[in-house]
Amino acid sequence: MNIKTLKTVLAVTPADQTVMLKGPHGIGKTEVVRWLAKEIWHQECVEFQASQISDVGDLIGLPRINPETGHTEFVPPYWYVKDEKGNPKPVTLFLDEINRGTTLITNAMMQLGLDHRIMQFQLAPGSHVICAINPGDDGNYDVEEFDPAKMDRFVVYNFTPEVQEWIDWAIDNGINSLVTGYISQYGSDLDPYSNGSAAKTAGKTFDGILPSRRTWVRWAKFLDAGLEAGLFEGANGLGILQEACAGYVGQAIAAKFKTYFTQHGTGLDAKALMEAKDFKKDFTKKITALCKKSKIEAVQLGNSVATYLHENEGKMMTGAKPNDLGVKYATNFCEFLKALNPETRVEVYTNSVETARAKGHKWVRSVGLGCPELKQIYTELVDIQAQLL
Repeated sequence: MNIKTLKTVLAVTPADQTVMLKGPHGIGKTEVVRWLAKEIWHQECVEFQASQISDVGDLIGLPRINPETGHTEFVPPYWYVKDEKGNPKPVTLFLDEINRGTTLITNAMMQLGLDHRIMQFQLAPGSHVICAINPGDDGNYDVEEFDPAKMDRFVVYNFTPEVQEWIDWAIDNGINSLVTGYISQYGSDLDPYSNGSAAKTAGKTFDGILPSRRTWVRWAKFLDAGLEAGLFEGANGLGILQEACAGYVGQAIAAKFKTYFTQHGTGLDAKALMEAKDFKKDFTKKITALCKKSKIEAVQLGNSVATYLHENEGKMMTGAKPNDLGVKYATNFCEFLKALNPETRVEVYTNSVETARAKGHKWVRSVGLGCPELKQIYTELVDIQAQLL
């Protein structure tokens, strides 16, 4: 089940039914539950990882003697929040990796998940409990295999998010375009392999480090910092890149990423340019540098941008007006032209805009409506063309 379907299904699942998500670590289970808690259920999301809980008291609270009755009772745990009237507030509990805890921890989580209560503490009506387990071949750690009798108590979904879902999310959130470009080309490297697959794929280079969606995000942030600092330049730059990358996603993938980096080191591709949230910050300097390095590559990039706009021109207009996507594409296309040096800008205009206009491509009109500044740029470019004749 992919992310879109899972969100749709969980949003209407009755609160008293506990869902069990099955899937490897690092594929986005936590992010889905957080999104549902915030956007759909409007509840605080409390997260527990069984492997990180050393004492069951973290779940059930600590015991004390009631001075009035002389009986043992438990102090409410921190996550059991009450309103001003003393009634428990609805909450979303995410019980992660419940097959990696000790027996006491797992049993306590099972009671929370199935009964919506722990000791004397009953969850408020409307509370949601989502559990998650990792498959037995996920990573180099021990997991308890749940038998069919245990699994029968849950609504069980195999969570298999699609690669394109992550790429779309990554672009929307400004993840380095070198990373999104690499994953677009090598989608099987996004998520963790099983241990057997990892050893088979990496051979002798398998170092126990596996990729995941969250490690790719962390690597992208390091990559941003490294590029900003010029860390990967010079004779030793690529070696530093590979060694650093290996710490995030493993030696085998780091070697592949190094090769990809040498081929696409600018981090520039049409989709990343057009989808940019802050074009000036993310790409203007890179495009200026590309023009100095290779006019031919810059013109080719312009052709790629024109092709991308043509492929997506049907999404850019609502009626007779550009929609939000059309305005974004138009604005970013304008910034792209402005980032080029004058000579390259003329060639991109001639090869891309004028050619597309002659072929009747609709995106030319769409970007003109979406960014009026383009009209002035086009006028200046036509004047330069006339001077060159």
